[in-house]
Amino acid sequence: MDRMAEVKERLKIMEDAGMISCGVSEFCMMAAGLILAEHPGADSDKLNMLITHLALAGERMEKGDTGEMQISQEVLDTVKEERVYPQACGISRKILECTTLKFTQAETDFLTVHLCNILM
Repeated sequence: MDRMAEVKERLKIMEDAGMISCGVSEFCMMAAGLILAEHPGADSDKLNMLITHLALAGERMEKGDTGEMQISQEVLDTVKEERVYPQACGISRKILECTTLKFTQAETDFLTVHLCNILM
């Protein structure tokens, strides 16, 4: 199964279970396509982990739930030293520009960390 089909299947399961809305699912499909366009060799497991996190974060943002866990400053500082960090920030920005959902800084940081993991 190709990576986009895997992502679609994962999101469908989450949507059918009532975990995410149709709109969040569509946003995550777009994000997966953007990530794969930027990094065609993305590892499936890492991509699926990012998409799962993004879907749940998107659902929280859609509901106005901003009580998410914060990423540790130490982890974030370490990630910022990675050579792929600027690229990850650029992809994160592109993804978040494609939605009307307003992501918190904590969720944006988590997205960027996941993107760094994919790009490494």
